[in-house]
Amino acid sequence: MGRSPSAVTSIPAGSSFVDALARGLLDRWPADPLALAGATILLPTRRACRSLREAFLRASDGKPLLLPRMLPLGDLDAEELLLGAEDTGLAGGAAAELPPAMPALRRQLLLTRLILQWSRTEAVEGAARGLRPSEDQAARLAEELARLIDQVDTEGLGFEGLADLVPADYAAHWQLTLEFLRIVTEHWPAIQAEQGCIGP
Repeated sequence: MGRSPSAVTSIPAGSSFVDALARGLLDRWPADPLALAGATILLPTRRACRSLREAFLRASDGKPLLLPRMLPLGDLDAEELLLGAEDTGLAGGAAAELPPAMPALRRQLLLTRLILQWSRTEAVEGAARGLRPSEDQAARLAEELARLIDQVDTEGLGFEGLADLVPADYAAHWQLTLEFLRIVTEHWPAIQAEQGCIGP
């Protein structure tokens, strides 16, 4: 961000990061609003970008500003990646070959169906009789499961090692959890491949 290699600052622990950052940037370019608009700020998530926009509003006492470009690093959409590729001349190359992201509603409906199918398996009948989710509960579970999938994808991790985390005889509820997570370890990758889609 700095204009020279020595322009390094820190934010004290306990301070609001976005508020301190917004104030610091406004102090750096007090007389030239276009200089601020020409800056690019890399933040970890979209939520951090929204928080920084709100912090600029607080720091300027509600006065209109030309804000800097704010890019989230951790949860970019495939569409954003393609738009960024256009700037670098890659849009017709490897970046454009990404499969489309599965629409959120379709993903939730497919995950809901998988959860309802899972709840009717013998493993669930034997271990958790009476805990079968209703359709609306399955839909809420699907939403949480989609969020978990996105977090794992964002971190560049996988579900492959889940079965080895806890010994097989550790607890019945852990075994039931592993059985449930087979939805994302076995069934979901096959559905994504069949649909020709990837996660957001």
